[in-house]
Amino acid sequence: MIETWSPDWSNAVFSVAERERRWAKVRELMSRDGVDAMVCLPCSNSHNRGAADALYLTQLGENSDETTVYFPIEGEPTAWLSRGGVWPSSNWFTDIRAASRGTGGRAIVDRLKEAGLTDGRIAIAGLTGGVLAHCREAEGEANWQSVEAIRAALPGAEILSGTDLLGEARYVKSDEEIEFLRKGTQLAEKVLNTVKQHARIGVRERHVFAQMMYTSAREGGSFTPMFGWISGPAGNPYHRVEQPSFRKFEAGDILAVEFDGRWGGYIAQIDQTFTFGPAGQDTMDSMELTLEAFQRVLERMKPGVTAGELMEAARITGLNGRAVVNLGMHGRGTGDDGPLITPNVTPQAMRAEMLEGAVMCVKPGATLDGKPYGANFGETVVVTRDGGVRLGKRPLELCELT
Repeated sequence: MIETWSPDWSNAVFSVAERERRWAKVRELMSRDGVDAMVCLPCSNSHNRGAADALYLTQLGENSDETTVYFPIEGEPTAWLSRGGVWPSSNWFTDIRAASRGTGGRAIVDRLKEAGLTDGRIAIAGLTGGVLAHCREAEGEANWQSVEAIRAALPGAEILSGTDLLGEARYVKSDEEIEFLRKGTQLAEKVLNTVKQHARIGVRERHVFAQMMYTSAREGGSFTPMFGWISGPAGNPYHRVEQPSFRKFEAGDILAVEFDGRWGGYIAQIDQTFTFGPAGQDTMDSMELTLEAFQRVLERMKPGVTAGELMEAARITGLNGRAVVNLGMHGRGTGDDGPLITPNVTPQAMRAEMLEGAVMCVKPGATLDGKPYGANFGETVVVTRDGGVRLGKRPLELCELT
C-alpha cells in the first residue's frame, strides 16, 4: 500500500501555504473564543454540503465520504475515514485513521482522551445553524447521538457550537479559493453548453441530464454536483426538482437550471433560463428586467454594503406590475455558505455585510403574474472595492433552443 501522498493519485488540492493561512486563521479565532479543539462529525446532508467544515479544514470528505475531524488549537489534526492512510486529497497532513461508519462520536471521545482534553472546551461544527455557515439548517446538522456520546463520555468537557467561528473563518476567500471557484464556474459553463448541444424539442429530459453529469465528470468536477431543475410550459412549469422526470421537452417549454460547478470540493453556481422555440415577449421582457437587477446588484456589491441593501437594489417591477424581480443570493465555498437571501430571509442575514473577498451566487429572478420562474439568471461573484466581479464569462442572455 502506498503510504505517502503523491500528485499521481490526486484530486484538485490546495497548496501547503493555503493550509497554513487557513489553519492560522481558525486557530486565531479559537484562541479568541477560548476553544481547545474543533470537532467535525460525519455529515453528508444536502449534496454533501454538510461536510463543508471538514472539507475546509482538511480537504477530505468529497463525494459524501463520512469524515470525522479533530482539529486542536495546537498540533496536527486527526481525521477518520472508512480507510486510514493516504487519500487523493490528503496532501496537508498524515494522521488519517480508519473508523467504522457511524462511529464519529466514539472516535472523537477516544482522541480527546488521548490528547488530555477531557475537561476542555470543545466546539462542534454544525451543532447549530448560523448566518455565515450551515445557513440552511436552522436546527444544526450534527448527529444528535454522536453529540450525546461525547457529552456522556466527557462530563467535564464544555461543549459548544463551532458554527459561527468557522463561518467567520470561511467567509472571506483567499486567492487560491477564488481560483477554485473560478474553475468551478468555468466547469458549470461547460455543463450549460452541454444543455445547448443536447436539449431539443422531443428529447427526453433524462438524456440531457445524463449528458450534464458526464460533462461534469469528464472535465474534472467533484462528485456529486447538484442541478436544480425546473421545466414545463412557460408561465406554468413544474416546481424545482433535482432530477428530471421521464417527460420529453415540448414546444413552448422553459427550462431553468441551477448548475453546480464543483472543483476540489468548492461549489460555484450559475443559473440559466432556456426556452424551447422562440421566447414569448413576456419571457423576453422578464429576462431584461432580471438582467437589469443583476447588474444593479453587482454595481452595489462593495465592502460594507449589507445584504438587505442589495435586496433593495434588485427589486424591480415592470410590465405594468405583472413582472416583479427579487434577489436570491447566498455564499459560495465548501457548502451552505451564507448569508442566505430568500423570500424568508432572517433579520440577521439582512444585516450581514459584504466583505472584500467574499464570494456569492447572485441570482435574481422574475415572477410573472404572480407565478415563479418567469426568468432567472445567476452567477458566482466575488466582492471587490469596485463592486461585484463575475467569475464566469458567458453572455448575459436568455437562451432559445429549437
